[in-house]
Parts: sequence; C-alpha cells; structure tokens
Amino acid sequence: GVLKRAFGAYDRALNARPIRTKIATSFSILISADMLRQALEFRKKNKIQIPQTPENTEKNTENVATSSVSESWWDPERTMRMGGWGLFFHPLTIHYWFNHLETWIGKNPIKATKLQLASFTFRKVVVDQTMSSPIFLGFFLVYTQMLKGSSYEETKRNLEKDWFTLVKAGWSVWPLAHCINFAFVPVHWRLLYVSFIQLGFGTFLSLMAHQGSSGIVTPVDMLYNKITNTEDGFTNKDAVCKVIGFSWIAGALGMLRSSKRIGLAGIGCGVIGGMAALFELSIMMKWDHIWAEPLGIMTISSDDGVEESIEKNERSSSL
Repeated sequence: GVLKRAFGAYDRALNARPIRTKIATSFSILISADMLRQALEFRKKNKIQIPQTPENTEKNTENVATSSVSESWWDPERTMRMGGWGLFFHPLTIHYWFNHLETWIGKNPIKATKLQLASFTFRKVVVDQTMSSPIFLGFFLVYTQMLKGSSYEETKRNLEKDWFTLVKAGWSVWPLAHCINFAFVPVHWRLLYVSFIQLGFGTFLSLMAHQGSSGIVTPVDMLYNKITNTEDGFTNKDAVCKVIGFSWIAGALGMLRSSKRIGLAGIGCGVIGGMAALFELSIMMKWDHIWAEPLGIMTISSDDGVEESIEKNERSSSL
C-alpha cells in the first residue's frame, strides 16, 4: 500500500543520508508543533461568547469579526526559533546521543529474553532521563533566550524560573515513551518516533519559550500532590540538581572506563554534555560565580545594594 511504500522510502533515505533525513524530519515536525500551538492559543484567546439577543447579535458579530481579522494568529519569528531548534540542535543531539547509548550501554540482544530486554531498556531510560533530558531541555531555554538577544542575567533568571517546570514536564512524558523507544524501535528510526511525540510535547516547548512556566502544573506535580496529600507540587529542585550532578559524575567515570568501546564520538558526547551540565547546574545551585565572575559576565551587588552588571567588553573612552 501507499503507507508501506512511504515507510520504505523513508527507511532507504535514513540508511543513505541519515543526518539530512533526520534534520528534515525534526524541522518539519517542530515547526508544525509550534504552528499548532499558536493556532490553539489564538483560538482560545479569541473565543468570545456572543449574547444572542435581537438588539445586539448583529453588532457583536461585527465586532468579533473585526477583532479576529485585525490580529494575526501566526508569529513567524516564534516559529523560526522553533525551526532553528529543529534544524540544528534537536536532530544532531538526538542522533549522536542515541547512537552513543547503543555503544556505551549496549545494543539489545537479538534473541533477548524479557528480563534482558527490560534490563537494557531500564538502564538506557535512567541514563537518558538523569543525564541527557534535563540538560537538553535546559539548553532549549538558553537557546530561546539567546535568539531573543537576552543578557546573561536575563538568561540566568529565565533558567532558574522555568527549568524545573520543564524538567518535570519532560519526566511526565519521556520515561514511558522511551520504554517503548529503547525496547522496540530500531536505533535509526528513533528520531522519527521521538519527533512524533514532539508533535505534542513540542507544543508545550513552544508555550514555555513564549510565556514561561507561570501557572503550569505538570502531571509530576499532580501525582506528588496526590501521594503526599498536599497542594504545592513537587518543589525540591535542589535534590533533583544533586541527583543529576551525581549521575553525571558516575556517568563520566563509566565513560572513561569504556573509552575504547565508545570511541571519540562517545567521548565527545560526554565532554559536550558534561560542560552543558556544569553550566546549567552551577546556575541552579548558585555557584556560577566561580566561572562567570572571572569571565566578566557575573552580576554582583554594589555597596548600596544596587545590582550592576560587570561586562568584560573593552570600551574606548574619549578624554
């Protein structure tokens, strides 16, 4: 059938040109997710109840029509930010990280027992959700702030405010999704699988990039409230940061022991990921001054209590 031929063509493209095919897949799905989110936001914003009375039905209908026409539902700049993420960062990170997991932890045995399959899948999901996912989602926030032209301090505040909510949202979706992914999906098809999940989760990323985490309650928060009989949600960000930090330390030691097996590509994944983790966790745990202050990008408090930004850029002054 048509569907079978389409999947066959896509499989051949993945084998012949894996990077380009995955970039095209990620780009098209993420911009679709963003446009879907914008359309939903516009529809919700402009959903006005019209009182159905003989005197004002015609007048209200005209006002609503004028309001809908005057305001466009689509923000192209916002879509292009998501498109840039789908064009450069998302597909390349997923491609190399998933391949790295297969080399580091190991491929699922061809005739694996259920216990073996569960063991390989569990290890990959734990490593992905404690080492990769929180840092990757944090970098998405940094990326969106960079494209908006934000300063370091603005980026830092945004990361401190929104990162934990985004991580909890990720943990509401990806552990279960990756149980299926790592157990049953061939490695070269995994980005397509992830991208289809992103069609839904990407709308949430678009929302976070646009308006932040204000008012968002994740399924993790709801589950925590139900278990603890509270209403505040899961708020222990410091403990989560420590778990992620210890996971990276243990993971780095594991990659060093497996350096011959994972090769330069695996070591590169570890180095880049470790640097991103160090950057994000230092901000979350408030010791980024160790590296930021020497670089001249740290905000410090002056004697009168007013915060001032220290920039390292040399400025010429005329005397």
